[in-house]
Amino acid sequence: MNSTHNLKLQMASGDRVYAVLVGPGNEPLPTVEALKGMGYDCLMIDREHSLVNPETIYAYVRAGKELQMPILVRPEENCANWRCLLDSGVSGLMLPMVDTLEEAARAVDRAYFPPLGHRGYGLGMCPFPLDGMDPARVPHLEMTEYINNNTMLLPQTESLKAISNLRRILTLDGVTGTVVGTYDLALDIGGIPQGASRLDMTRSAAVEESLAEVARICKEQGKTAGIGGVPPEDMARWATHGYRLFIFGTVTDGQLDSVRSTLEKTRQLMGE
Repeated sequence: MNSTHNLKLQMASGDRVYAVLVGPGNEPLPTVEALKGMGYDCLMIDREHSLVNPETIYAYVRAGKELQMPILVRPEENCANWRCLLDSGVSGLMLPMVDTLEEAARAVDRAYFPPLGHRGYGLGMCPFPLDGMDPARVPHLEMTEYINNNTMLLPQTESLKAISNLRRILTLDGVTGTVVGTYDLALDIGGIPQGASRLDMTRSAAVEESLAEVARICKEQGKTAGIGGVPPEDMARWATHGYRLFIFGTVTDGQLDSVRSTLEKTRQLMGE
């Protein structure tokens, strides 16, 4: 199917990609159908800030494979035991609070088979990573190369320390790009005045300077710059700086109207 590989190529070519965060309380297949119908390119199950159980993630993977829509996960920790998620057929990971090259390199080592990393071998336990290939018949290296090509790794940039190390992080083979956690970055920068709203935080001069720097670094390194947590007007503005991955959310308890309207407004503002 190469759904995730094609999505990576789409981002690498400079096309805009739209993702949506998904939390608990949704029916996987109808949710994936609805989000794909709205025009979303992939969905991101949020395990850092919400409770979504493994069986539900597996149902999302099954639905994503059926509809050829990549399913990614933001795990609870960047160093947690998330390899079983990849072995279940999850297309990739958005790792929270990756501040150092060492943290990013450890993630690459665990997420990819050789020669990129040293991911543990569990092929055949679940059919979804292989997209129907028979592990008893397909050559081993053909399978591991296919899975590597269809794995996405997005360390999040959520601190000034992360920005200082971002150039080196993005040089790693296997790192698709980065996604800025705008609220955490704003909190790390500090200096938030009393009474400031979340929008005020993300539009402060210091935060906007940092967001522009992330875009410049990603462009220099040829990697994808992603952003979430800002309204459509700001997403359209940051698209002009080179951001290409835009994350909306969160869908919980089947409430889809808000992510429908924000995507429609964003695409309209971007002239699509």
